[in-house]
Amino acid sequence: MDINASDIYSFYNSRLGTIVKRNIRHQLNTHLNSVNDSVICGYGYTNPFLSFLSKQNKSLQISSMQPEFLDGNVKEKYDFEHQIIHEYFLPLDPSSVDVVISTHLLEFVDKPQSSIEEIWRILKPNGLFLSIIPRRSGIWTRYDNNPFGFGRSYSNKQFKSLIQDFLVLDYRKTFLHFPPWSHYLNYKSHRTIEKIGKLFFPYMGGLMICVCKKIVYAKSSKKQKKIPIKNFVPT
Repeated sequence: MDINASDIYSFYNSRLGTIVKRNIRHQLNTHLNSVNDSVICGYGYTNPFLSFLSKQNKSLQISSMQPEFLDGNVKEKYDFEHQIIHEYFLPLDPSSVDVVISTHLLEFVDKPQSSIEEIWRILKPNGLFLSIIPRRSGIWTRYDNNPFGFGRSYSNKQFKSLIQDFLVLDYRKTFLHFPPWSHYLNYKSHRTIEKIGKLFFPYMGGLMICVCKKIVYAKSSKKQKKIPIKNFVPT
């Protein structure tokens, strides 16, 4: 992998990254603005979005779980719990989390289904999983000036296949129709391009937000073998 947390942090602090960050926050907030007194876990690099949620709603119990392969020198202050973890093990009890938010995760891990299985384990019955993932046909995956140009990307069918044994896809929406160009015309007109894209090219967005619910009983008969964690957990 050619990207780490410091690279993603630098992107979100750039002018183009700030616009992207606002768009992702808006998409997440649409589904979380009525969530109160809930336990929320961020899985991947989610700190820019958890910080926003924490400021918006003080009743939320928020924690950030960042896989060790994304580790980088990022000087951030958090008002929530932040841990560096093994990529396939969340140090949380089964059925203890109401919402899992995932960004910059499924496109980077070698075995994404192991991550999905771990998300299923910690979610409460009917808990929500909100994932932001790059779209395979989107223009953002074709440029390496942003984090979504690294790792794998997903089509709608590929994501459904990934989660089908553990989660039900309730909602999916594409966004980020403006191009990943660091140009003043893009900064000036990105809102207009986004509105036009939503109306006339709804399936051409660079990112997807997928909102899933936990299946109470995993139905997989061909479940992928999880990565053993005994070497990563102190005894």
